[in-house]
Amino acid sequence: MSDKKHEKKQEIQDDKLDEALDDSFPASDPPSHSGVTGDRGPPPKPDPKSKK
Repeated sequence: MSDKKHEKKQEIQDDKLDEALDDSFPASDPPSHSGVTGDRGPPPKPDPKSKK
């Protein structure tokens, strides 16, 4: 494959990748630094009165 054809093919692939990345941003998940890491709260703490 000639260099010009290879460069054109690479440019087309890069453009497709850029478009896919643009379409997928922003993600539906919150950023990891937001403090929210899941869809549930923490588990309840054990009741100290119910020790075995």
